[in-house]
Amino acid sequence: MSGFLCASYNIHYGIGLDGRYDVARIADAVAAADIVCLQEVIQGWPPTGHADQAAEIAGRLSRYYVFGTGVDVDGSSCDAAGRITNRRQTFGNAVLSRWPIRSTRTLLLPKPALPDTFDLQRSVTEAVIDAPGLSFRVYSVHLSHVSAGQRRPQIEALMAWINAAPAEGRPWDHEHEIMRGMGVENVEMPRAAMLMGDLNLTPAEPNYALLCGEIADRAGRQARHDQLRDAWVVAGNDEAVGVSFADTKDAAHRIDHCLITRDLAPLVRRAWIDQTARGSDHYPLFVEFAAAG
Repeated sequence: MSGFLCASYNIHYGIGLDGRYDVARIADAVAAADIVCLQEVIQGWPPTGHADQAAEIAGRLSRYYVFGTGVDVDGSSCDAAGRITNRRQTFGNAVLSRWPIRSTRTLLLPKPALPDTFDLQRSVTEAVIDAPGLSFRVYSVHLSHVSAGQRRPQIEALMAWINAAPAEGRPWDHEHEIMRGMGVENVEMPRAAMLMGDLNLTPAEPNYALLCGEIADRAGRQARHDQLRDAWVVAGNDEAVGVSFADTKDAAHRIDHCLITRDLAPLVRRAWIDQTARGSDHYPLFVEFAAAG
């Protein structure tokens, strides 16, 4: 394998800049990517014909996938004869992969109640992937759009979870004959990790420092050992440039990110935003990595 391509895309429920619903063009926009993180994915909602968007996109691309939900409410119906059709209406994040996803977990992020402001239960979906020559964790995440104050506890919880995963994240501990009989292997949690998604913040927001480190007077931004690197910057782009949200007049509005542990940084080749995509109110972010070893 000469390398692999990752993409992050907030798909806005499949509704594009033209107001048209079309999940197929979402899939087509990220078809070249080996690993895709999607946000604002829904399942079972009446306006989409109760579509399972994660399954549709993964099927069109022939990818393995997992879906983790923050919002999960009843969407069932009961006909005149009393027959119940069980259905859930969900909102969350998906991870698609060219290679099998060995394990997955979903974390619900803190949501301080805002009685007078619309917000949603946010979540992050973890996927452990063994790409050729490299095993790593992928996190698809969507933080609150409301304010920096809503995002701060979410980022703190997110970083604590990511850093604890190598020690705590195995599907089960020790051995048991029941698990051996299931025909599945336990999964070691690799230290290498990649966080992709709509963080609803630019590097100018102070919360960015919780993820990627503070700015030192002379040395520039300095990430601690337990923080992440911004793949956009590692690839040679200016931290302060880039637009990933279409519905903005700001010259720089990069709120969709790929953040990585430092062991993945030497593999970053390039990063770009595809501003020709029209399937959502966001643009997909791509990061290309070289092969490990």
